[in-house]
Amino acid sequence: MLLGILKKRNIVVFVALCILFFGYKCHENLALEAYPDIANMQVRVITQVPGKAAEEMERLVTIPLEKELNGIPHAEPPRSISIFGLSVITVTFDDEIPSNVARHWVLEKINSADLPQNVQPQLDPDASPVGEVYRYTVEGSDYTPRQKKEWEDWYLERKFKAVHGVVDSTGFGGPTKVYLVELDPNMMKALNISLSQVETAISSSNGSTGGSYIVRNGQNYMVRGIGLLRSVEDIENVVLASEKEGPPILVKNIANVSVSDKVRLGQVGKNEDDDVVEGIVLMRRGENPSRAVDNIMAAWNDIQAGLPHGMRLAPLYDRTALVRKTSETIGHNVAEGIVLVVVILMLYLFQVRSALIAAVSIPMSLCTAMILLYVFDIPANLLSLGAIDFGIIVDASIIMVENIIRHLSEMGAHTDADKRDVLYTIYSAANEVTRPILFATSIIVLTFLPVFTFERVEGKLFRPLAVNMNFYLLGGVLSAMTLVPVLCAIVYAKTVPSEKESPIMAFFLNLYKPILTWSMKNKFLVALIGIGAVCFSVLGAATLGGEFLPPLEEGNIWVRATVLPTSVSLQQSVKIAGGIRRVFRTYPEVANVVSQIGAPDDGTDPNNYSNIEIFVDLKPREEWRPQFRDKQELIADMNNKLMDEYPGCLYNFSQYIKDNMDEAIAGVKGELGIKIYGQDLDILDNIGSQIRNIIQNIPGMVDVAKDELLGQPQLLISIDRANAARYGINTSDILDTVQTSIGGMKITELQENDRRFGVMVRYQAAYRKDIGNLENILLTTPNGSRIPLSSLAKIEEAHGATAILRDKNSRRLAVKANIRGRDLLSTVLEAQKQISKHVVIPQGYTVKWEGQFASAERAMGRLLIIIPATLLLIFLLLYADFGSARIALLVMLTVPLATPGAILALMITHTHFSISAGVGFIALSGVAVQNGVILVSLVEHIKGVGVSLRQAVAQSALIRMKPALMTTTVAAAGLLPAAMSTAIGAQSQRPLALVIVGGLIPGVMLALIVLPALYEFFDSGFKLTSKKEPIESELESSKI
Repeated sequence: MLLGILKKRNIVVFVALCILFFGYKCHENLALEAYPDIANMQVRVITQVPGKAAEEMERLVTIPLEKELNGIPHAEPPRSISIFGLSVITVTFDDEIPSNVARHWVLEKINSADLPQNVQPQLDPDASPVGEVYRYTVEGSDYTPRQKKEWEDWYLERKFKAVHGVVDSTGFGGPTKVYLVELDPNMMKALNISLSQVETAISSSNGSTGGSYIVRNGQNYMVRGIGLLRSVEDIENVVLASEKEGPPILVKNIANVSVSDKVRLGQVGKNEDDDVVEGIVLMRRGENPSRAVDNIMAAWNDIQAGLPHGMRLAPLYDRTALVRKTSETIGHNVAEGIVLVVVILMLYLFQVRSALIAAVSIPMSLCTAMILLYVFDIPANLLSLGAIDFGIIVDASIIMVENIIRHLSEMGAHTDADKRDVLYTIYSAANEVTRPILFATSIIVLTFLPVFTFERVEGKLFRPLAVNMNFYLLGGVLSAMTLVPVLCAIVYAKTVPSEKESPIMAFFLNLYKPILTWSMKNKFLVALIGIGAVCFSVLGAATLGGEFLPPLEEGNIWVRATVLPTSVSLQQSVKIAGGIRRVFRTYPEVANVVSQIGAPDDGTDPNNYSNIEIFVDLKPREEWRPQFRDKQELIADMNNKLMDEYPGCLYNFSQYIKDNMDEAIAGVKGELGIKIYGQDLDILDNIGSQIRNIIQNIPGMVDVAKDELLGQPQLLISIDRANAARYGINTSDILDTVQTSIGGMKITELQENDRRFGVMVRYQAAYRKDIGNLENILLTTPNGSRIPLSSLAKIEEAHGATAILRDKNSRRLAVKANIRGRDLLSTVLEAQKQISKHVVIPQGYTVKWEGQFASAERAMGRLLIIIPATLLLIFLLLYADFGSARIALLVMLTVPLATPGAILALMITHTHFSISAGVGFIALSGVAVQNGVILVSLVEHIKGVGVSLRQAVAQSALIRMKPALMTTTVAAAGLLPAAMSTAIGAQSQRPLALVIVGGLIPGVMLALIVLPALYEFFDSGFKLTSKKEPIESELESSKI
């Protein structure tokens, strides 16, 4: 086959050009995202029942829904939050369940739930936790926040939803317009008007009908009866009752009617403005963020044009900015890596043409991977692209080119008549290394198998990397096996190259010869060196510390401030949020600050007024003051200032995407979550307080806080059923009256063109501000008399829950924290030891550690099983290839010999061991075994032609030193920029790059010393021999 490829060189070149062309086109259309969506498939059920306390929401809505949702296949037990007027339940599915199937199953279940009348659960938009791709604010000094909110709700949301790739647009902040009917109970009593009369009269006065049609002048005239309410005056003039004598009683006789604001669930502030309207655009699940934002930008001008004069949209957050920054980081690192690879090839080969031929596999592998990614619709991200080592990709071509050049130079000069000899020499040289290249590459592919067994977060992060790596390796091997020999045949058709001695290679060769001589004479000392290196690896690894993943830098800060007590009013939170924004604005490093209090109107982000979330948009790093060397120092300074200015708040510092992901994965707003499960909220609070007090004193634990679920002041209205029965009043009538008169009830809607606004009825503020007013609320008995509420119910003050969290069908409370300045694993282990020592957990209550620690524990446990199994599989392949378990074991020694340099690199850079570093060790082991295979294959080949073992080992070591050193140096150079980069987008790939760069060169050096020295020992069946033959003759007779 290879000879046929060499004879059809034009076809091979044409196919290569086609791959380059289509690869470039596929790259232009490839889906690109900054960070992969690492959350499992989730569906949220949102239920709003205005006026209900957290306890009622849990009892009446959350628990009945949970009961039904428990039976869904391929789903975890639901988790939920119940707060004032809102219940949100999250159902997490297995990864393989499609979104439409999951949503269909959830809809089926909620439709069969036993819920109160008129309670209608809704599914949240089909978006992932990282689906918030664009944020903006509605600006315009000539407009009130209510007017801006109206345009957001009825114009902007519709327009953005129509954009391809957008599933929803949510407004946050700004008051929602309503028509408010505020009743005067004294006038109602004087005029003998009941609350139900008002509700019935207004709702029945708002309608329209059709009277079919009449025929007139040969045409059909449609008959329309229009009775819709259209203004405040229309509502005021609704008739409540008619007297035989005197004018009718109208709404305006007993109430004030006005355009007002709906009770707000939250408020947004920006910089110095306390009340702004924000829009959040959600990308449909599975869409590409770059394309979605491009579509938004394409529609931006048209959307702006539809706004009234003086109103405009101000961009606040654009996901593509992060994509651009990470793409720049990746492009910079990859470009530098490719340049380094080519330069090193030229220095080692000392031939520009040979170096360029070998380097051709880089664009070929890149384009092959782009085509396959596009065909299989696999999105690319910073980790799957940025952590690809083109040095490893080009290894096969280096070996191929080096072997071809060596064979051609041995063939010597020739005339035109010798062209056939050149072709067959290239064929022979290529055929000689084809099997070792294929086998060594398959070993590298095999080492990535553990990555495909990763689950959940780690699987979604690193499986694309493994897929990409295999695509790149496929392109690199195909290029080395086909295009490289063809290009050699074309380039060297007339002029056979001489194997020029590179000064660098000559230096290393002269340095290596005496070392090789010494190592083969002192096998015992060499074995001790190898054992010492492995011991260093073990001891060094124990000092590294561990974490799940290094933080993925986004270039912003997301702060959660919890105001204590959690029963704080909206007005007080607004004051505190404004002060916090002012603190952040004192930093020149900050571009914009936006605060969010509470929840949006649609309930998609369930929070109380005590929850303030602040988005701090940072300027580029080069614009920072020199006193802040990194982001952690800036955060520490900000935290100290906030604690000085507002000590009554708890602060948690994170990042925009990261915060959403932490909450989506574990249901906890922090890197680490300690969940306490049980029934009694007081006991949960007591356990949580003990745990919080312990871990906040552990070094490395920062932003420590527990869920504040208690302390909500309440007015309990307990109905006296006996008295209610005596007066003939139903309990439901009492409750409805209480809800309407105090909290307000939406009784109908008023339509303005294509916009609809609620009509609310409630008592005037003066009649609902204290217990005395509430006791005087009048109810109508069946005989028409009026009875005060105090005769039917007892009203008293109490304290209840601000929120009730549930998980796995049990109430729970979480203590959350972030880790800074210390590794995750050692910090958690110390915390667990202290908690088990000092905290007594009552029977019926359990504690579970979740968040990044649970992910790290799960991934590490899987690595401990899969990596040894993979190494065993590699050993079996080596045994099948060499036919000797001893030789296979000798090749496997390259794996532990490569680890000391990697461990040292992590130690020097103070980098903790993480899943990223673990994947680096996986890739490193594959490259290390590849070098061992190539060396041992040549030894076995030379032995087969009758050369003594010692001479075969010496000759093979000297011959393979050059390609081994080249491939290793090139592989290390390919990832050197990524290992040194600290820019946005580099953090996740840096540990992986450090392991490979740090492990390769020391690893190959140790392998070139240890393997030749121990070869005879392994080959002889582990027999020690006292035979001391001189080896200088073997070295002198070796052909380089």
